[in-house]
This record gives sequence, C-alpha cells and structure tokens, in this order.
Amino acid sequence: MLREIVQQLDMLPQKTLANCLGIDVAKPLIGIISAQNGLTAAHSGLDQLCQKVKEGVIAAQANAKVAYVASPDSTAMHGTPSAKYDLPSRDLTANAVELLCANEFFDGLVFVASEPNTVCGMLLGAIRQNIPAVFVCQGTMMPFCEGGKEYGFVHLYEQIARIKTGKTSYEAIENLERNLPLSLGTDCERYGANSFNCMMEALGLAVRGNGTAPAASVERKNIAFETGKLAVKLANDKWTPRRALTQASVNNIVTLDLACGGSSTTLLNLIAVCKEVGIRNVSFKTIGEQAKSTPVLLNKADENKCIMTQFHQAGGVYAMLKQLLGGGLIDGKVHLSQGITLAEQLSDVIPENTDVIRSVEKRLLPSARLRTIYGNIAEAGAFVQCGGKGNSFVGSAKVYRSEESAVDALLHREIKAGDVLVIQGEGPQSAPGMKEIFVSLALLKGYGLEDKVAVITDGRIADFYNGFVVGHITPETGEQNLFSVLQDGDEIEISLTKGKVSLDIKTKDLNMRYRLHESSVGNYGSSFLKNWAKTCSTAVEGCVYKTKK
Repeated sequence: MLREIVQQLDMLPQKTLANCLGIDVAKPLIGIISAQNGLTAAHSGLDQLCQKVKEGVIAAQANAKVAYVASPDSTAMHGTPSAKYDLPSRDLTANAVELLCANEFFDGLVFVASEPNTVCGMLLGAIRQNIPAVFVCQGTMMPFCEGGKEYGFVHLYEQIARIKTGKTSYEAIENLERNLPLSLGTDCERYGANSFNCMMEALGLAVRGNGTAPAASVERKNIAFETGKLAVKLANDKWTPRRALTQASVNNIVTLDLACGGSSTTLLNLIAVCKEVGIRNVSFKTIGEQAKSTPVLLNKADENKCIMTQFHQAGGVYAMLKQLLGGGLIDGKVHLSQGITLAEQLSDVIPENTDVIRSVEKRLLPSARLRTIYGNIAEAGAFVQCGGKGNSFVGSAKVYRSEESAVDALLHREIKAGDVLVIQGEGPQSAPGMKEIFVSLALLKGYGLEDKVAVITDGRIADFYNGFVVGHITPETGEQNLFSVLQDGDEIEISLTKGKVSLDIKTKDLNMRYRLHESSVGNYGSSFLKNWAKTCSTAVEGCVYKTKK
C-alpha cells in the first residue's frame, strides 16, 4: 500500500519519510502492533516475540515495523477497583489501532497480545481499517506445583478461603510464595483466559498452537516466526478479517468455545465483533440455542495437571476442531486465510489424547455448561454457567451492592449453604465497566460451597466455577427492574429446564419496592469510565458503542 502512495508525485514527502525509516517501498509493509507492558504477566516480554515475528516477515520478503498500544493486565486487576477498566480497555485498544493504522501505509498487521479484551480490541480496529491481520500471543504461564499437583492463578484465591477455614495452615503461604511461577503468560488453569486466542486459530488468523502453547518455549518462538510469514501471505492475498468472519465461521467458533467449556466474556466480545462486521444473527438467543446441541468435549483427564497443559499436549485447537468436524457439528467448507478449507486444514490432524479432547460419541456432557437464561430477574437475558450438577437451584437471596461488599461478606462467613449470592452494581453502566466476578467465585470454591451456593450478577462471570452462576443480567442495576430491587430473603429459582432465573412476587409488592427504591449507579471514579458508561450498549448487545438513530 505504501508503494502505491509514494509512486505518486504529490506524495514526495511520504517517499522521503519511507527512505528515512529504512523502508523498501518495493516490498509489502507489515505493522507489528504490540501490547508490550513491563508491568503485566501476559504482556511483559512481548518484544522478544516481536523480534521473531519480524524475522518471519523479513524471511517472507517484506518490511516490518513495530508500534505499540496500551494494555492493562486483567489478572492483576482481580479484587481491585482497577477491574472496572478491563472491558472498557477493549474499546480504547480498538480506537488506538484504528488511529495508528489510519495512515494507510500498512499492507498487513501482526497483533502481539494475550489478554482477551486487548486481542478483541485489536481485531475490532483491524476490521474498521479492513487490513489483513494475524495474531500471536505470549502463551500460557508455567504452573506452580504443590504436593505433586499443578495449579494456576485461581488457586491463590482459593487458598485465602481455605486458610480462613483452617483447611490449609497459615504457614502454607510461605510454601506457595516459594513456588510461584516466574514465567510470563496467561493463566494455564483457565480455558477462558486463552479462549479468544484459540478462536483466532480456528479462524485461520493465527498459526496452529497459538492459543495453547506455553510461553517462553521454543515452540512459542517458532509460532511467532511462522506468524510473520503468514502475515505477508495474507497481505499479498488481501485476506482481511472481514473475509474470515462469515456467518459459517462464526458458528464454528461459537461451537468450539462451547465445546471447550464456554467463556461468557469471549462470547460477549464475539457479539461485539459481529456487530462491527455486520453479522446480525449472533446474539444471546442464538448462542443459547446453539449451546443446547453442543456437547462438552474438553476434559481434565489428569487432575494433577492444569487444563491448558493437557489441552495443548492432546493436540490443542486443531484436534478439538477435528473432533467437532467428525461429529458433524462444524462446517468444514469454511475457507481459511491459508487458502484452503477448514476440512482440508484438518485432514492430517489426529487427536493425541481422546481422554482430554473427546469425540462427540464419548462427550463429557451432552450440552454446553454455558447457557442463555431469561425470566423476570433477567428479562432481556443472561448467561448461566453450571457445572452439570443438576438442572435447578432454589435458594434464599443475600444481596450486596458490589463485589467488594460480597467479598467482605464471604470473608466474614455470612454466606451459607442454600443461599443465592446476589451481586448488584457490576454491569457495564452501573459499575461502570462490567468487571469479571472472580474473587467471590474463587472464595466460594475455596470454602467448599461451589455446589451449595448460587451466584447471580449483572457483571461478567469467570469460567472456573462449577456451581450455578448467572451473569450479564440485563437489564442491569440502576434501572427499574426486579434485579435492582431484590432483597435479602427472596426465594430465587434458577432453572435450566425452564430457562429462567425468577422470583415469585406479586405485582403489588413489586410496585411498592419500586416506589421505595433509590435508583443509583456506581462510583465512576474517572471521566473515562463515566464517558464509556454513557456510550456503551447493554451486555446483550455486546457493550458496543451506541449508534445514533
């Protein structure tokens, strides 16, 4: 693209600039857009990956230049007020990429990032500029070991609860600190932390192994090198994300995500991506319908190893796609950026461990753990995550106005078996920011209350909880709706069979609650969050920018 510009007489200044930057205008120019941040586990050390990507670009006879965008660390944010910035950072990244690439110099892009919301923001920016793009991430962090068993980041939060209940000695903290991992990367215990990078693989916008290979490994460096080469091919072929994202390919990656356990944040981001592309038939409702017929195939066969370690060793994303294709659950005719169909790409793939990545016939569960649910508490919809232990939960509400209040209640042992923990004020506008409910779920797990306490919230939900948890409740706190006026002692029913989260309440009593209710929104804290809350749509619409009618 730069070549066409500088060949024009009136673009002489741009030609001079290209010469100053050492760019050979006869070759394609690939922009390597890095989320390098020395203060984050997932994004520190990306410069090393960028160098390998650059080598791959040069080997494919193209130019490579590195640029940077800001990136927060969602892992470090958990349990802090900064968690409100996680989802809004997606749109900040999208805007930064759009601005950075608006000069039309780039023939192709390589995005180097790991955090799901950052990766999604980069994809949104590439879609807006319609530039060929590929992705590569840091990879999964090294697990830490205790008692011969591997653990990920969630384990640290679980231990807080176990120590407070005496299930683990206080002295165990010293042992945990001695064995903390030093390698960088995303959480090796959670599929959800790696799900968006897995999706990029399935779309052909990342090379094989990108979503699952460990960080700081020879394999990861090879992946980065091959990513650079793929970027040049896509630039020459003019293969943009808009060409990769079709209704059929989106259906495939939704099925992939659900078969791996399902990440509500990933699916929320996917709705936002589809709105940017113009694919309309992707919503809470369609995802919920797809979930009913999508079995869970990813299994933690070895309880001593983290799930991402096992997933990668069993063949990773390609092996999972091969099992789904064999079961007739995905469309193999979808064309990938490599210039072949998905079925052709998977023709030689053989799952290495069918106890980890199961066939459809030997599925772990007949339908996905993540479902869409409605009812008078979530009239516009919500996502429900369940561990497969029963189809319903009925319990007494304990209502808190923020996750911080809920965490304080949990630490003081106020939540008991049979309760429904209601966390209000964590929606995109009421928080604002719609942070991921993480610490509360980890504490419940540590207390051994996973299958005894349900959680409902208008915030996002972490994917590791094996009990009933309902998130993304819409309409959210602050509006005149039943969720906003729930009270302690309300008997709440969550039913997968009925597809409802509901409270049996008389109209007279509900209207009385509305009259007495003091409508309020969250403590914004900053103009950025305040402005984001004013411009974002609801959770069921992907929290994208509102468009003027």
